[in-house]
Amino acid sequence: MIFNKFYIILLIFLTACNSSANQSIRKNIEEKVFELDLTNEGISAEGGGIELYKDRNFCSLLLNIYRENGQEKYNFKFKKNNLIETSYLKYRYKNGLLVTDDELKDLIADDSTNSDNDRELVSNKSFIGSTNKNIAKKFDMYKKRIPKSVLTKNCN
Repeated sequence: MIFNKFYIILLIFLTACNSSANQSIRKNIEEKVFELDLTNEGISAEGGGIELYKDRNFCSLLLNIYRENGQEKYNFKFKKNNLIETSYLKYRYKNGLLVTDDELKDLIADDSTNSDNDRELVSNKSFIGSTNKNIAKKFDMYKKRIPKSVLTKNCN
């Protein structure tokens, strides 16, 4: 009886420690430090956005660009001014998912209701470093939209 209670207490203790460790690891891996809505920036009539995440060893600049017929997603991983890796995804909306934006009274791409069945993956590419000049140029262009103080504090 005492032997079983010991194992139950040990099991509860180990489960709590594991849960705490997992939360701590997840917290250190990715932290959003900046976000910018690019809807009014002229990159696309349907809009876009930038998010900057900090990891222990690098930063990730996530760029979403919405188009009339689909969406492009870039994940630029970098440290200081050095581009480490870029992931690029391009989706095409199967049913032309556009909605009217109440504020802008305009048509914008709607990805809030998208499931994998509503869009199809057209392109899935990865690039190492700055080997692709177009990717490097796009990275530099959108990184400039993040305040230098944010980049210096989080990505150096």
